[in-house]
Amino acid sequence: MIDSHCHLNFVDFDETRDVIINKSKKEFRYIVDCGASIEGNNRSLELKNKYDEFIKSTFGYHPVYAGKDDKETTDKTIEQIINNLDNIQAIGEIGLDFSENRSEDELNRQHKTFHRLLDVATEYDMPIVLHVREAEQHALEIVKEYPGIPDVIFHCFSGTKTTALEAVDCGYYLSFATNALFSKKHKKNIKAVPLENMLTETDSPYLSPVKGEPNQPSNIRLTIERIERTKNIEFKEIEKQTEKNAINVYNL
Repeated sequence: MIDSHCHLNFVDFDETRDVIINKSKKEFRYIVDCGASIEGNNRSLELKNKYDEFIKSTFGYHPVYAGKDDKETTDKTIEQIINNLDNIQAIGEIGLDFSENRSEDELNRQHKTFHRLLDVATEYDMPIVLHVREAEQHALEIVKEYPGIPDVIFHCFSGTKTTALEAVDCGYYLSFATNALFSKKHKKNIKAVPLENMLTETDSPYLSPVKGEPNQPSNIRLTIERIERTKNIEFKEIEKQTEKNAINVYNL
């Protein structure tokens, strides 16, 4: 199995991180740890270096931060990403977040930074990992303007079936997380999206299937079991194909 998106670099795992990772080695091929800020990117790289060949890293700039940070911090974050392209598998998570009411200035900053990072991905031929909460269709229209980006992952996809199928038509990947266990909308999307365009993730420590406990990569099995029930495809086939997809998109 491959957890294609988690945040083991977060402080939530400071007391349990090594135990979780060593336990995961028994049944995982890779775990992809994703950065979302300057500090998080640095922690993710440290984790990758410590567990080289098992933990893989992406560097990102979460849109909530991108919308609030000053120009100096934004420039430093983008520079950090560019300077570490040889050490990471993708740029992300990046994107837009419309899940709360935001000022016009904040939305403008999100969009400006998003376009700058899409330019970087195009220039350096890097895949991207999208955080586009409540902005799936809008972000899709933007990303389609950048055909030079080699691969696109809609992390924790929660948009409509129509957007999902349009993303599939573009050759993009949709990643399904453990929140799919409890959502009819996610079930419909799982049913509609071809296995060849799917990734599986936990987004740990978020989206835990157990209230009061941080999510962790081992719960990826629950996501695969949800796909198994919904698509009536055997667990092993799902595991094999989603691994193949992750290896392809992240160049593992």
